[in-house]
Amino acid sequence: MIVGKTAVGVETKEIEWLWKPFIAFGKVTMIQGDTGVGKTSLMVKIVADCTNGLKPPTQFHGRLQAQEKGEPLTTFYVTTENGIEDTLIPMFDLYGGDREHLYYQDEDEGHFVLNGEEIRAVVRQFGAKLIVIDPWQEFLDDISSTSNEKVRAMIRNVQRVAEETGAAVVLCGNFTKARAGSDLNKGLGGAELTNTLRSLLTVREDPYENSHIRILKTTKMSFIGKEMSPVGLKQEEDYTVSYIQWLDYKEEQEERLTREKKNKINSETRKSRMDVACDFLLEALDDGPVNSKVLIEKAKLKGIAPATLNRAKIRVGVYCKQQSDKSSLWKLGEWD
Repeated sequence: MIVGKTAVGVETKEIEWLWKPFIAFGKVTMIQGDTGVGKTSLMVKIVADCTNGLKPPTQFHGRLQAQEKGEPLTTFYVTTENGIEDTLIPMFDLYGGDREHLYYQDEDEGHFVLNGEEIRAVVRQFGAKLIVIDPWQEFLDDISSTSNEKVRAMIRNVQRVAEETGAAVVLCGNFTKARAGSDLNKGLGGAELTNTLRSLLTVREDPYENSHIRILKTTKMSFIGKEMSPVGLKQEEDYTVSYIQWLDYKEEQEERLTREKKNKINSETRKSRMDVACDFLLEALDDGPVNSKVLIEKAKLKGIAPATLNRAKIRVGVYCKQQSDKSSLWKLGEWD
């Protein structure tokens, strides 16, 4: 017998956002990308802002809004890839975070295991509203990251606890597959695992090859139903990170590339005209000296301007001999 319930009487509720539309409270969010692309820098920036009660800027119709100020958010950060004393805390301080609202996992005291019970314990013990696991593959205990069934069960378990506690759980992970293929499948190993997540984000290098820019884009948003506009992250000269309006930046870069393309075309066009002028002189002077007035008139018929012809004369090694009628004879090579 199939057991079902009627939808009558079900009360709907709005999603509470830590960072709209990217990270929600009561949900599991995965942030993935290539090794060294800047996932940790992004998360430490978010954590530093949240510990000061400053939310990352939301988007409205694809435009970044001003950051909202609220109550400081207690965060629990679990990591093995980055040293606490020499990397995580110095970066956190650089971004202006409040240490009183940051807790971290200490490997000397005990090894964190990614499961619902540990997430619940962190919320209960520290009052954490944001929990970051970086990288999540290092905290699977006896579970292999290639065991789809077990990993899927673990994520569902963590998701239930996130909903119960209202905490935002962020799993940072590296791509595990080659660059070919979609972002949807490269982080977890298959769409069947990805579908377990409510939100999947990808950090990418700047497609315009600017090393100080990174892009955060939505790869999957099941509770929104569509991909949202990316947000740009810019590393400033003092190594801090700021959010930038990606649509504006993209437009600027496309305009820059258009200008560079036009300049290149114009340069190639100028070079082509010079080559035509050089070829003309080499052919016209192959049999001996020719009067400059004759050469200039013939060049005009071929669309070669006198100024271009004079520059070509220098390039191919034309020597001149003045004539009594104020014209000159042009000859390849020096006169005897």
